[in-house]
Amino acid sequence: MLVVIILGIDPGLANTGWGVVETRGSVCRARAYGCVSTSSSESIDRRLGKIYEGISEAIATYAPSQLAIEKIFFGENSRSALATAHARGAALVAAAEAGLELGEYTPMQIKQAVVGTGSADKRQVIFMVRNVLALDHDPRPDHCADALAAAICHANLTRTQRLTREGAAVQVFEQERAQRALDAAAARSVTAAATAARLADARGEGSPLAHVRQSRRNTQ
Repeated sequence: MLVVIILGIDPGLANTGWGVVETRGSVCRARAYGCVSTSSSESIDRRLGKIYEGISEAIATYAPSQLAIEKIFFGENSRSALATAHARGAALVAAAEAGLELGEYTPMQIKQAVVGTGSADKRQVIFMVRNVLALDHDPRPDHCADALAAAICHANLTRTQRLTREGAAVQVFEQERAQRALDAAAARSVTAAATAARLADARGEGSPLAHVRQSRRNTQ
């Protein structure tokens, strides 16, 4: 059974949540989660360095092969979005250095994949993350739940895409096999006809037409 380890990240300059999910087929289970927090009293380079180090440590510890991270939504608060973009960049650099396969999703896509509706609230997301991962508690802080939700979203969507590709491949294989069978049957038919013609030519007088011609010569 295919086993995939996914690192989900909910980027934020003050709090960057991360969560590691292991998938076996359609089953998802949480391996670990945490949050990298920085203080506004620190310089921006120190804060980003701390995020980079925290994500790098999680990657080194749990060895994920894939990354799921939230896309940034630039709404009315562009200053907050810019800070999130900085944190997201630090996390992406850590993931890129480790060679993780990247998946990016909007908050609406993540909610849709985990809860079933893109308008789900925070409480619904936490509830579904807990149930999907079979946890006996709510993952806290909320940033961790969001990170785990991103990982679940990635697991669901990539599994669906893989099954779709496999289904298409099976269909193509069956079509090719059916065509090969038809081609083989046609080749056998042609071969049989050619063999019969050669045998008829070899017999010569054995053909009805040859007997008629021979009888006419005898009567003359």
